[in-house]
Amino acid sequence: MTANTALAATIKNLEGPIFIFGAGGFIGLNLFNALFAHRNDVYAITQDPRNNWRFIANNIPAENIVSCDINDIIILKDTLGAYKPRTIFNLAAYGAYSKQKEYKKIYNTNFNSAVNILEMLKDDGFAAYIHAGSSSEYGMNSAAPTEDATLVPNSHYAVSKAASFFAVKYYGQIEKLPVAHLRLYSAYGPWEEPDRLIPVVVAAARKGVFPPLVDPDISRDFIYIDDVCNSFIEAASKINSIKGEAFNIGTGTKTTIRDLSGIIMQQYGIANAPAFGNMPNRNWDVQDWYSNSEKANNILGWKAEITLEDGLKSVDQWQKDVNFDTAFWNWNK
Repeated sequence: MTANTALAATIKNLEGPIFIFGAGGFIGLNLFNALFAHRNDVYAITQDPRNNWRFIANNIPAENIVSCDINDIIILKDTLGAYKPRTIFNLAAYGAYSKQKEYKKIYNTNFNSAVNILEMLKDDGFAAYIHAGSSSEYGMNSAAPTEDATLVPNSHYAVSKAASFFAVKYYGQIEKLPVAHLRLYSAYGPWEEPDRLIPVVVAAARKGVFPPLVDPDISRDFIYIDDVCNSFIEAASKINSIKGEAFNIGTGTKTTIRDLSGIIMQQYGIANAPAFGNMPNRNWDVQDWYSNSEKANNILGWKAEITLEDGLKSVDQWQKDVNFDTAFWNWNK
């Protein structure tokens, strides 16, 4: 059995209906596409579907889109009651980007709504709930931490994600509910916001130049979106043996901005190195930010398969396929 065949079988074996909260976002949209390719009872949950550029560009069927403001408890309860989802992926998030600064919305979206969802799901029962956490939960303790390492969050977003982990841990280990928490590292790939690092760098590289970049020693653990989606699917399929557990989802490779630039220079034949430091660092940027994903490998049977070099080539091809430079949704054009 090939890896693709095995993945398809795993997807088909998940209990449905399937809900994806935050499906209008980068990771949520890709996870929806991965699941919808194999079954029809997958629902993209989002607050404002009519104005979601990803839904429009991907031609998501209207019957698979559910409008729901997860911070409105009445709407949320009505939605869950109407569909009674069995497998739930919660990727709803706010505050991961520096422009998202409303601290009340950060906690309501990332923590309060998760607790509300789980409390409501208990009414009808459910098969699996996988919560999207963040490597930001580790904060200053960011150099290959294991899942039981001390969390030292250094932003409201990180605090809210750490709080959601403890909620998942409580529901899984104390209430014995089928829930798990995935701490995601720096995901990239098709349908990422066009002003994010990888889309901007690749688009510029095709023109033979570099965009403004931060300190060259700032690092990331870049993980391709297909690997991230596979981790959610594997976690849902094994949920009964991982209740309340957290898993790091990354490659385990520290890649500095200088390293990334070197790969880009080689792939595109760019002669002139970038001018580093002409873009300000984010408040939570650190120099040693990379994962230890051995637990996911050992327990979920998951590991990142796609190298950064191959992932960048895939982003390049995707940008060409969707006419990225002139797309109606590319606000950098």
